[in-house]
Amino acid sequence: MKWSSSLAGVLSLATLVSAQADSTPFTDVDTGITFQSATTGEGITYRLALPADASAEAPYDVLIQIVAPIEYGWVGWAWGGAMTYNPLTLVWANGDTATYSSRQAVGYYQPIVYPDATYTVLKGTGVNATHTKLTAVCSGCASWTSFDGTVSTLDGAGQVNFAYAYSSTPVDEPGNSETGFTIHDSVGHWTHDLGAARSDQFSSWVHRPPPPSRTLVLDNGGYTIKAGFVADDSVDTPRIIPNCIARDRDGKTYVGSELAQCSDFSEAVFRRPVEKGFVVSWEAQKEIWEREFLDDGAPQRCDPAETRLLLGEPPCSLPILQANCDQMVFEEFGFAAYYRGSAAAFNAYHHDHASPSASQTQAQPLPDDELATTTAATTVPAQTPAEVVLLIDSGYSHTTVTPVFQGRPIHPAVRRLDVGGKLLTNHLARVLSLRHYDMRNETYIVNEMKEAACYVTSDFRGDLERSWKGTRGERRETYLTGGGIAKDYVLPDFHTRTRGVVREYDAANNPRAKRLAVGEASEDVLTLRNERFAVPELLFHPSNIGMRQPGLPDLVLQSLHSLPHGLWPAFLNNIVVVGGNSLFDGFVSRLEADIRKLTPDDCPVRLRRAEDPITNTWLGGANLARHAHLQSLAVTKLEYEEHGSAWLARKFAAGLGS
Repeated sequence: MKWSSSLAGVLSLATLVSAQADSTPFTDVDTGITFQSATTGEGITYRLALPADASAEAPYDVLIQIVAPIEYGWVGWAWGGAMTYNPLTLVWANGDTATYSSRQAVGYYQPIVYPDATYTVLKGTGVNATHTKLTAVCSGCASWTSFDGTVSTLDGAGQVNFAYAYSSTPVDEPGNSETGFTIHDSVGHWTHDLGAARSDQFSSWVHRPPPPSRTLVLDNGGYTIKAGFVADDSVDTPRIIPNCIARDRDGKTYVGSELAQCSDFSEAVFRRPVEKGFVVSWEAQKEIWEREFLDDGAPQRCDPAETRLLLGEPPCSLPILQANCDQMVFEEFGFAAYYRGSAAAFNAYHHDHASPSASQTQAQPLPDDELATTTAATTVPAQTPAEVVLLIDSGYSHTTVTPVFQGRPIHPAVRRLDVGGKLLTNHLARVLSLRHYDMRNETYIVNEMKEAACYVTSDFRGDLERSWKGTRGERRETYLTGGGIAKDYVLPDFHTRTRGVVREYDAANNPRAKRLAVGEASEDVLTLRNERFAVPELLFHPSNIGMRQPGLPDLVLQSLHSLPHGLWPAFLNNIVVVGGNSLFDGFVSRLEADIRKLTPDDCPVRLRRAEDPITNTWLGGANLARHAHLQSLAVTKLEYEEHGSAWLARKFAAGLGS
């Protein structure tokens, strides 16, 4: 029923149902503003903050906040306590944004647009899964002209009666602030203590610097940093930067991307600021960030005072490490604004670019020279994060399973496996040192070997049988011929060859069977047999080396058991795999098959590897940087200085649920 045809349904002010809600102080976590807040019996909250000198003697601006349950089609605030001849503020949801409209009713029919009240929307405005929230500065809400020409101004020192209304019916055009809407379902009023809403900080709350127009997005991984800038009209291609400080055997030091200049990695020593997924050495991390982003000759130089930082972190990070990170960002580097969020959740904002399915796509080993170069990428901002994603991130430091619901990680269901690329490389180095040469100090070379030659088998016992040489003194046929498993790996000499080469196994050129003549050109060749599949098998069976942790498929099942069974089909149908370990040949198909064996038959399993599993998290972060969500999530340096690290930690922990 429309306003124009429902005059009989309008209630007079005398019949308004009182909300019986006294206003109380409330500090908003998004903005740090302290409001006087009142909540109606229908769960609609109206908040107000005023200048310290607000009174009925002169007009003044006000800070308002309206928070309404998402099921309401629109909610309204009548500033004069009646429906007619005073400003009305209407708010409704439009997708993931909140739309407001300034209206005034001059009779008991559709309120007209009221141009004398203007609004400046502040951070914290938006729509989440449960509520619509508008935070704004209003000029013209506290003063208005009545039908007889009388100017009315709210008494900023006293108590004032306000009226509210709401409807469960959506407006006609949610994206149009001048749209038509139906009559209210109910109306009411409450008494607000305006004297208690006054604050000396009003000016600082209102006059805040505009958000930086440029955002530095960092996926600060244990092995590499993925970095690039995002502006309103452009998105950089991410650079992949080694996250380390290296020293070669001649004593020369390389920081970050300078590693590409190193020509001899034999006996190179690496210092990495990230251990077990967490930044534990800010001294080293600071040197890398400064060399890459802050120094005069930095490849991606920026002015922190004019840049917002979007930084990904692993799930369930330790509070003391988070506090150290926040302190470094604001106090050491001086970024203008900052958001530290779950890297797993970033992937929900880049959900249209995954490989079709595990059965259709096979991973290829990652060329190591891509670690220090720029990769081509195209990013399209997602309008909303994916509804549900079961994100599996198997990287250098560890492997995590994170269910993400509407852009937020479900922390009780997060599971972690302490097996990553670093452990696999170190284990391969120990095995090679026992069987061939001492490779314990050649981790860079061994890592190249792992990426080029290792694969995930779908038949571990069968491959183990084919690669077994037999009992003592025996040489089985499959062992002598290689059985389709053995490969020769030619080690680099860093003179004629800077990278190792994988070759088909040649029994005739086996170094144990053939001794080269003195003076003849030689190669250092390792024959890799069950090492090729036994090392990646640790992701599925870490107990093979005595670790008391479940394998990755069991970890997925543990995560699902922490969720309501009704959500299982949705998460199992959208499993996304990222991280460097997903590039092992056979990893995706094996993981999908193992998960399918453990889950109910009536829950189809659809597992996909991201189109670029190395940069997918960064691409999601880049989309978030252009999304309206970031305006409410990010914290400015001024807010950090005003409210401190504890407030910052609470705000980041609340995320989109704040």
